[in-house]
Amino acid sequence: MALAGRSARRGGTGVRWLAIGVVITLLVLLVDASLHSRSVTEGEGLVAGTWIDRVLPIVAVSTEEGQQLAQFWANGLHLSGSIIASELQQLTSGSATAYQDLVKLRPPINLAGASGLLEACLLARSEAMATLQGVFSKAIGAVGGPTSATASQAGGGAAIQAIQTAGDDLQIGDQAYTLFSRSMPAAAGMRMPASVWVSNPSPYQPQAAQVFLTSLQNTVVSTPIHQVRIYSVATTPAPVSTNGTTQVLPDATSMSVTIVVADVGNQPENDLTVTASISPPGTGASSVREYEFLVPGQAHTIVGLGPLNPPEGTPFSLTIMVTPTSGSPTPPLTETINLFMPAPPTTTTTGRTSTTSPSSTSSSSTGG
Repeated sequence: MALAGRSARRGGTGVRWLAIGVVITLLVLLVDASLHSRSVTEGEGLVAGTWIDRVLPIVAVSTEEGQQLAQFWANGLHLSGSIIASELQQLTSGSATAYQDLVKLRPPINLAGASGLLEACLLARSEAMATLQGVFSKAIGAVGGPTSATASQAGGGAAIQAIQTAGDDLQIGDQAYTLFSRSMPAAAGMRMPASVWVSNPSPYQPQAAQVFLTSLQNTVVSTPIHQVRIYSVATTPAPVSTNGTTQVLPDATSMSVTIVVADVGNQPENDLTVTASISPPGTGASSVREYEFLVPGQAHTIVGLGPLNPPEGTPFSLTIMVTPTSGSPTPPLTETINLFMPAPPTTTTTGRTSTTSPSSTSSSSTGG
């Protein structure tokens, strides 16, 4: 019995050692799996870091090109045709190279989406810059001066539409970069620098683009050009409808005019008189004026010129005139708009009944 007891104890001891061995094995497996998982995560981080290190210089170059384009909008009218052509070519080739360099990089799997957003940004910038180069090169004749063929095309509607489309594409590119930048902290634990090409969308709007393009065309011409343009005329109150060529205004006690005039030549224009007049006149003021001093490429908005008192119930004309000083080589400008302001309704009272007639100009009463 004693021998049997010792054998049983030895058997129990073996079971305990077997259990301990199993536990140790499980611990080793868990530690190995943990280390393996950590090595994969660290490996992905290293690959992402390498890709980001290669992307940062591309982003920096693209950001600098956007700043150069903004400077061109601000100072391009003061440059010679050859310098303009050179700068445009440099920006176009540089933006295309930035996109191509990015495409050559193979992003890690965890940054594939972010890389796609950055590719979209740089592609939009490259294509927009190519469009702008085409428009501006045509305006300056590509070699420093407009030819007779390009002169008629530079300020056309297609060119203005192309500039506006390029501006829209650049803003889409900026939005794509913003999304790319937002996705980077979660993906790689790193915040990207800001990169914007269109901080001011005004140059890409039709009116501003037309002023710039026409002025650019005239700037590269060596002979003096005196040219002023009326770009828009708007009334307050604004028309509510049209009847043929006549704009119908709502009933109001008076009206004012907002006028945009621009110097699209290559010479300053001093002492310009801008006049707004109505004919036939109403019961009050029928003419107002303002004096302007403009430099080449400058557009100025005259807001709320007035008040004017138009006639009610009869068509009238609003005439805008830009008149230079006596002896100036600048040709005067005139623009006429046909308007109509209905007469206010009048009330005719008969006994206790009132009726409104929009066309009646007199009232009578009969006692009952």
